[in-house]
Amino acid sequence: WVGCRQGEACLVSPGEVEVRRGGGATRRLSARGMVIAAGARRVVPPIPGLEEVGYLTSDTVWDLRTLPPRLLVLGGGPIGCELAQAFARFGSSVTLVEMLPCILAREDADASEMLSAKLRAEGVALRLGHQAKRFLVEDGRKLLVCEHAGGERRLEFDAVLLALGRRANTAGYGLEALGI
Repeated sequence: WVGCRQGEACLVSPGEVEVRRGGGATRRLSARGMVIAAGARRVVPPIPGLEEVGYLTSDTVWDLRTLPPRLLVLGGGPIGCELAQAFARFGSSVTLVEMLPCILAREDADASEMLSAKLRAEGVALRLGHQAKRFLVEDGRKLLVCEHAGGERRLEFDAVLLALGRRANTAGYGLEALGI
């Protein structure tokens, strides 16, 4: 039997969950297995200067009303690649920054190479092996300082899009108290 309960869940013991619904009513449920579908949130790295330059995510990019002339995409996974390609096709000058030596690192090497060639052919500048160190604003210009091949590289941009993945929402469900 499978049931679905909506509310605020808190695991109280292995196999037991307490669900609080609107109005404060609670119900304790027990089962051999449970799924708490709590969703995920975007990853925002602690890179110095990020808050000062401002940033977009895959959640907020849809609020844009004007096309950024120079878009910097941080992250070479599926979302970063997809949005880099879309904005290049819209007309932005796009630079995709990935700290690993290839995009789509979890996929087959042939797929990574094929997509890299396609993105380059569509005008996306790939900066592979570049680790973001800090963001700056100098003379009104937004810059990302990266470490690359033992040196430092500065990339200028108008808007930055964070595409570094998502992290599961796990806090507040009683997992810590149960040692999970």
